[in-house]
Formats: sequence, structure tokens, C-alpha cells
Amino acid sequence: ITPHNINSKIIDLMNVKYVLSLSELDSPKFAKVFQEGQTRVYENKNVLPRAFFVERTIAEDNKNNIIKMMFEQDLSRAAIIGKNNLGRENFAVGNVRITDYSENKIVAETSNAGDGFLILTDAYYPTWRVKINGKENIIYRADHVFRGVYVPAGKNVIVFYNTIF
Repeated sequence: ITPHNINSKIIDLMNVKYVLSLSELDSPKFAKVFQEGQTRVYENKNVLPRAFFVERTIAEDNKNNIIKMMFEQDLSRAAIIGKNNLGRENFAVGNVRITDYSENKIVAETSNAGDGFLILTDAYYPTWRVKINGKENIIYRADHVFRGVYVPAGKNVIVFYNTIF
């Protein structure tokens, strides 16, 4: 992936911390960290964490509209989820820390003053489930390909697990 052939906001959302380029990049968000021959390695200063809270959700079902909206929205603050889920403003933006990460299980601890909406930028797939504080919950398809969950106020333990194994 290079920043020349994909929208840089999408690079941020996909956790792309480093990009390769055969030419100089003139952007304050990219800092050159290494060069060998014509190949340059740049660090993305705006990369989003693997898990983060957003302030609002936007309801949309049409895939083409979702993709278009992803280029228009600040994806660090808003998530696009299906229309059968109501869009909502003013979610609490809390703290999240991933405490365990493996191919079939992800554990995160959160703390937020009010109800929040958490994005996990791992691929949405129907075999994945989530428990929040030991109770089954719903994983929403967020930003077309990622996972999102409503998180209650307070301190929470969130466990994503794959049911295929």
C-alpha cells in the first residue's frame, strides 16, 4: 500500500503505521524513517489505534454510500453502521486497552463515563462473537469491514472470540 493509491484517511483507519514509496512524500503526516536505494519508508503519524471509541454512529445500509461516506467522514470520530441500527450522537469517548490479542480471541478493558461505541479495526466476520462483562452482546459491521460494539458506561471487560474453533 502506498499513499499514492489509497485515501490517507483509510490508511489511518486500517492501522497502517508504515508506508513504502519510491518517491518523496510531501505531507506532515508522514515522516521518513528509512531509505535504501529508491525505496523510502515513512511512518504515519496519524495512524489510529486498533481499538478506539467514536463520538457518533451514522446509519447507512447501501455499500456504495458507506464507502463514499468513509472518504467524507472523520473516521476517528464517527462510525458508519447499518440503517437497521439508529445513528446516534454524543457517545462518551472512553479509554481502551487491549490486554490479550491472539488469532481467535481479543480481550480489551475499557473505562468510559457514559455509554460508548467501540471500534475494533479487525475484519468483521459472522463467526466472531463478543461478551461484555461476561454477557453476550452484538457485534455491528462498522465502516463496511470492521467490528463495532455498544459499550455501557463504567469499567468493562470486552472479549471478542471466534466460534469456528
